[in-house]
Amino acid sequence: MHWTDIARRQAGVVCRRQLIALGSTPDRIDHLVRSRLLASTAHRGVYRVAGAPDTAECRAWVAVLGAQAVLSYLSAAAWWNLPVEQDGRIHVTRRARQKFATHKLIRVHRTLLVPSSITTRFGLRVTTRTETLLDCLGWLALPTARNLLDRAFQQTWLSPADIERRLDEQAGRWGNRQLVQLRRDCRPGIEAESERRLQRLLDQAGIHGWVANHPVAVGGHRFRLDIAFPSQRLAVEVDGWAHHRTKERRDADIERDNLLTLAGWRVLRFSWEDVVERPAYVLGVIRSVLVTRLAM
Repeated sequence: MHWTDIARRQAGVVCRRQLIALGSTPDRIDHLVRSRLLASTAHRGVYRVAGAPDTAECRAWVAVLGAQAVLSYLSAAAWWNLPVEQDGRIHVTRRARQKFATHKLIRVHRTLLVPSSITTRFGLRVTTRTETLLDCLGWLALPTARNLLDRAFQQTWLSPADIERRLDEQAGRWGNRQLVQLRRDCRPGIEAESERRLQRLLDQAGIHGWVANHPVAVGGHRFRLDIAFPSQRLAVEVDGWAHHRTKERRDADIERDNLLTLAGWRVLRFSWEDVVERPAYVLGVIRSVLVTRLAM
């Protein structure tokens, strides 16, 4: 195999170790650099092939090969196509307590990764999707982490058991404190931050008589309502920001709302934006309907 074949698979990047393994001598490598067939990068001993575009993928390869590390955190999230906003740096993880000087745009995390938390994706060593999500949940600002957790649960990318496993097996790891708070927010019966926010709104407004995750059977089907006022037969549903991503789910919700209406329930449905940006509107509608139902 020629070194250009390796570079082609690595977004135009090759490192000195790989070149020597293929039989190149230090003099030969220096000649390739002087001839501008290879260009130096932010990491000593890592080169970009002449003409190779300086892409995000290329920079990820440079960081991983140069630090002899694993792509992780926000950068690994991009590698997995997860909905995590980037911060302009490349995040990699190395073994704990090993100091390493690197470029200011490369963020080195020092954690002893177990083999099961590392995989290869598109040829690059990267943390698994589960490990990446847990890292990001501990790293991001709490509101952003809650949104990501909501999406991860909805898409079954992550489960509460994964959070428990991280906290049990890696006690004291940086980011665990926030994971503990997120775990507490994920108490039984609540699957989305949108539902938690609605419950807090009702509590703060002094509105009582509601039940979360209320089971109901209508038309031969069994459902669980986000919020229910059983005495007034009022159901309140709130959609997370990732809700209704598929036609099948939208159609199922429409059928459920119609069945509940036929059975005498009044169904209110709010969006994530309603709960977050227009709480007064949400509370006003709920109060108005409660008054109407009580008068019936």
